[in-house]
Amino acid sequence: MDSATSRISSKKKRRHELTNFLRSRRAALSPADVGMASANGRTRVGLRREEVAILAGVSASWYAWLEQGRPINVSDGILDATSRALRLTERERVHLYRLAGANPPLPTPGTDPSDTEVLQRVVDAQASGPACVIDRYWDVLAANEQAARMLHLGQDGNENFLIGLFTESHGRQYVNLPEVARQMTARFRLQMSYFADDPRYEQMVDRLSADSACFAEMWGRHEVEEFVPTTVELDHPDKGPVPFALYGMDLDDAFSVRLLMYLPPGVTGPRPA
Repeated sequence: MDSATSRISSKKKRRHELTNFLRSRRAALSPADVGMASANGRTRVGLRREEVAILAGVSASWYAWLEQGRPINVSDGILDATSRALRLTERERVHLYRLAGANPPLPTPGTDPSDTEVLQRVVDAQASGPACVIDRYWDVLAANEQAARMLHLGQDGNENFLIGLFTESHGRQYVNLPEVARQMTARFRLQMSYFADDPRYEQMVDRLSADSACFAEMWGRHEVEEFVPTTVELDHPDKGPVPFALYGMDLDDAFSVRLLMYLPPGVTGPRPA
């Protein structure tokens, strides 16, 4: 199968999954669930397409095309309206966007499920080396004792991993800082592309570019890179330069919450699923 055929096949599978997903969410609701009266007062399970269209503020034929997986252009506003009409959870809303071929949406305000106490237990369980949890903006949500001691992370409730790397004491702990800085900048640019409408990313770029000539130079390269395991060298307070394998593990994909683990030599990292 050539690449073009493979892309067509992939789109068909995604549209088929979109059809099944919307049908299942529609079938899970009754008119009473969404404040609609049933005909003759009878209880009915499952909304009709026309009812979903009314709730979403679109035409019945347009919603039918969406549910049938037809190749139509779908705006973020329509996807959000459909999400509200079908009472989708935040993760279901993200799933709908992806099935429709759109970038994942920003979380609805107040829906971030991050429990700092749970996240703190997660990083404290990583006893072999520094560990921290960052959110979609690279704010540090939790850090273990080794991260605080070796990387100066987790000492300020408003701390940001990327800003600390370029402008604060965090960055000085990396012996191979130029390469780490390049990699992190490329990973941040790739993540930013998924949330192009979020103004906070632009604010971070503006601040870093003004405060760090190194970041400004790296940002100007327009490199993008996935978050894959990499080798970093840290200036250990007792042992001097020590190599670590840096792993990233997604804890909550919908909200881009990620665990970063620094594993010393001899410690095996997470295996691919």
